[in-house]
Amino acid sequence: MKDFGVVVPIVSPCTRTGELDLEGLKAICTLMREAGCAGIFIGGSTGRGPWFSRNDRARMCSTVAEHLGPDFPLFAGCMAAGLPDMLENARAMAVAGARVAVVTAPGFFGYSHKEIEAIFLKFADASPLPVMLYDIPSFAGMKLDLGVILRLARHGNVIGLKDSSGDVERLNQLLPALADLRNFSLFLGKEHILAEALLAGASGMVVSFVHFDPRPFVALYRSAKAGDVETAQRIQREITRMYDFVVGAIERRPEASTLFHIYNSALRERGVCENILLEHEGDSPDWLSQVAKEVIAIAERASGIRVGTT
Repeated sequence: MKDFGVVVPIVSPCTRTGELDLEGLKAICTLMREAGCAGIFIGGSTGRGPWFSRNDRARMCSTVAEHLGPDFPLFAGCMAAGLPDMLENARAMAVAGARVAVVTAPGFFGYSHKEIEAIFLKFADASPLPVMLYDIPSFAGMKLDLGVILRLARHGNVIGLKDSSGDVERLNQLLPALADLRNFSLFLGKEHILAEALLAGASGMVVSFVHFDPRPFVALYRSAKAGDVETAQRIQREITRMYDFVVGAIERRPEASTLFHIYNSALRERGVCENILLEHEGDSPDWLSQVAKEVIAIAERASGIRVGTT
């Protein structure tokens, strides 16, 4: 498959009442590009894609496209509850400068795998942008069937998959089955299995923990692609420690806003962005702010692990 690198599912900086902070968005994108990240994904779950209007998502997209330039890959979330809105989103994001349309299985209604495949095929046929499938069962309400993925991957306008299912068994089936597709990319969306997947041939990652510090994730990608198994595994152990801290916080406070509170505290702690929280999410509990500090410290240690070191 095609190697790619680290894609950032970018947060959406805003005021507490939801007005976009485009200068904050540009600051985060600059940090990520300078650290070696290979692409930006706007309007995903980390960026609260479903919360913001199509116009706001297009404004974010055009802002980043202008800021980073036309050669920097820009992925745009086009998810919706039905095919017409999915396609309208894709058209708007294409005009705004996106290079790839990202879609999940449409939510709200329950679908069979056959129905989902038909919807994705119609979207891929009509989309003005190349399509990346996004399998995230926790939000979409279903996990994509292996056969559906393999058939869709051979569509001329489907260029990748972001796998956030955490299904290692299916991943181990996908990697060899997709290996002959030179223009297809398989991205991992779960932080605790990155090294395993990259060393086995995955194209890259789209993980939100890069907001704590992009450097260890870029180093993990580079070490894995260089065949430096020991360094990749050392970095992965630190990333897994970060993962355990965050998962523990979510288990203690299962609201969706828990992750936003952690990222907000981390970004403010590092002086990158002032706010990504909304009014209804309240103030961050002190213990969540402490989780952010702990994870930043782990990321800082991990960033000191260099490719080729022992």
